[in-house]
Amino acid sequence: MIPEGGNKHILVVDDDPNIRRFLSESLRLQGYEVHSFEDAETALEDLDKHDFSLALLDILLPGTNGLQLCRKLRGIPKTSKLPILMMTAFYKQADHIQEAREQYGATDYLLKPFPLKTLHEKIEALLGAPTTASETGRLSIEGNLSETAFARILHNLYSLRATGLLHLENNNLKKVVYIRNGYPIFVRSNLVREFLGQMLVRTGLLSDEVLAESLEASKQSNQRHGTALIEMGLLEPHQLNDALRTQVLDKLLDIFSWPEGKYRFVQAREFKQGVTSIDLSPANLILQGLRDHANRDQVLKILEPHFEHYLQQAESPLYRFQDIQLSVNEQRILASCQGNETLSEVLKRHLLSRKEAEPLLAALLTTGILVARMEPKEAKEDVACDETELTRARRESFLKDYAWMMEQDYFTLLGVSESDSREQVRKSFYNMVKKYHPDRFFEQNALPDLKDKVNALFQHISDAHETLSDANTKARYLNDPQGEKSSSATSLDNILQAETAFRKGIIFFRVKKYDQAQKAFAEALEICPNEAEYLVYRTWSAYKFNPKTTDIIKTRTNLLRAIELNPTLSLAHLFLGYLCKDKGNEKEARRHFEKAIQVDPNCTEALREIRLMSMRKEKEKKGLLGRMFS
Repeated sequence: MIPEGGNKHILVVDDDPNIRRFLSESLRLQGYEVHSFEDAETALEDLDKHDFSLALLDILLPGTNGLQLCRKLRGIPKTSKLPILMMTAFYKQADHIQEAREQYGATDYLLKPFPLKTLHEKIEALLGAPTTASETGRLSIEGNLSETAFARILHNLYSLRATGLLHLENNNLKKVVYIRNGYPIFVRSNLVREFLGQMLVRTGLLSDEVLAESLEASKQSNQRHGTALIEMGLLEPHQLNDALRTQVLDKLLDIFSWPEGKYRFVQAREFKQGVTSIDLSPANLILQGLRDHANRDQVLKILEPHFEHYLQQAESPLYRFQDIQLSVNEQRILASCQGNETLSEVLKRHLLSRKEAEPLLAALLTTGILVARMEPKEAKEDVACDETELTRARRESFLKDYAWMMEQDYFTLLGVSESDSREQVRKSFYNMVKKYHPDRFFEQNALPDLKDKVNALFQHISDAHETLSDANTKARYLNDPQGEKSSSATSLDNILQAETAFRKGIIFFRVKKYDQAQKAFAEALEICPNEAEYLVYRTWSAYKFNPKTTDIIKTRTNLLRAIELNPTLSLAHLFLGYLCKDKGNEKEARRHFEKAIQVDPNCTEALREIRLMSMRKEKEKKGLLGRMFS
């Protein structure tokens, strides 16, 4: 196909306007004519107006997705042999890419994040060198922060692995963010309070008088201020390095508080050496900026288009999970996004932590860790879970440790010998605490559903420490090591099999397919009969499937048994409350709901039930008083 007018025409389809602008401007600088669209439908309408040489499609398009559009283009005679490049954060493995090529007809794939240079090379390999190109070849994109949030700009630059200078202005404030391969590494600012000396005074490292002296010395010696501070003996090198990193981070995060302003990104090849770079990923910066610096209106502006969309975790997010540091509660919120609840429903479920949930979800949506779908995700019987490959690897790694460590004697568990001193036992214990303490573990991993096992493992480690730290208990243990050891160890294969069945049951439970859910939970419980959470879900699924014929006494007994196995399991108390409520025993129901909240202050379902009970009681009191005085 020979395009009109000499220059080759490229069709670009991506629903992100900023990404479209970056791609379009970049390709124009290479000498191509570019026609960009936000969705497949408008792109197809324009198809007859030009002779395209290549199509560049994003997979995650609204409505007709990129793969479907690719298939449609293959079915149209004019574009049946058109080279088509797909942009995707998925299909990471070669066999998946090959399968998608054969099924949809794509020519090649660009795996996000990718540098623009890679895009240019792929296009040139397919089309040959462009006939004309810009002499400067320097990409320049500009716009308003009121239209494109700073968080979105950072994400787009990361997606394209861009290198260059991002200029930002807000009235008289001016900042320049240095971007290298998509990562912000340095910031310059004209704001006086962000100067290094002012920051050192605020933090108490310098006085105003000493600051003035050091600035004069810097001026006289024609040195950087930091160098002068070290030579004057006012700062150690490590103190200066820490201060510079804090300064750069503060300058950058302050931009998130700008509700408006202008931005301009100018592509560059490299920067001079020696600039201070920050050690946070774009995802971490975006989360910290939206959480601690942006106002609520800015956050809601990001969320509003998705209120009725279903949130689910991306199969392979652009940002690796370890590149974003989440608190325990933030991990719970992320884990709750499984594709069967809208954004509005997720926020309602986290009413008590809404101030935390809103910026978190805005950050996760901006970075692509969460995706917003028009339709809920269906539970499939042959799909045991819907977690990322990284989460699955973490899960299996922990369960492998769990299965092995729970079978070991106390000496093997702590990695000490019978002759080792109390101090050596203590050191070994503290080393294990760094990895397996529940708080530390959940700060690093998104596996809240393994909370019981993490707690059990840590208790086992703590018991070993207490036993081997005391001479008397150590002696008793040496005489009867098996007496201190659990005799109900379960193999790794069985644990993984039980967890797979349990997660399968959770998927059915969430979409109210209680019959299939109870079968999956029963399978898990058969493998691990003392797992309280399995018992709770199996019991409650059976009750919900047929509440009229279920044995109430047996249901109550099983839930109480689960509490014996794990007194900290709030779900058991919650379901007991529901059971009492269904049978008209509101007083007993309230007691169980209150117990659920004592165990887990974030149990919003129990809080809601107590609030409704209080409202009904207040209404009845007012009605009684009204009748007494009428």
